[in-house]
Amino acid sequence: MNRRTLLLVALLAAVGCGHKTRPLAPELVQPEAPSQLVAASVPEGIRLTWQRPDRYTGGKQMNDLGGFVIERASGGGTFTRVGDVQLDDRGRFRKERRITWTDTGVAPGETYVYRITAVTTDDYTSAPGGPVTIQYQRKAAP
Repeated sequence: MNRRTLLLVALLAAVGCGHKTRPLAPELVQPEAPSQLVAASVPEGIRLTWQRPDRYTGGKQMNDLGGFVIERASGGGTFTRVGDVQLDDRGRFRKERRITWTDTGVAPGETYVYRITAVTTDDYTSAPGGPVTIQYQRKAAP
């Protein structure tokens, strides 16, 4: 190699690829699991309330939470997706700690098991939060 080529290689090596920090392993940028999942019978169905995570499993503060996937199992069956909660920019940065969602597709007397998964805007998913089990008892509206 001539001197000019060596200088160019050295310059490119010094500039690097433009990343300011070292890349993180995917398991360190997964959101922590949603916590404190509670289910309650309400006139409209089963209301789920949970606390949103605010950190990645690697311990850093999370700012890219995109939403939640709600899954339900009944009669000892397998979990299936029954809903989701998407966070808009306001919800993402306002960081309301409690999230609420109501399952209106339930039948009185049936027992259901729910779990919630957090999802980032880059589609990294948490471990499921929950589960919580409830038998739906239709209550009269106040």
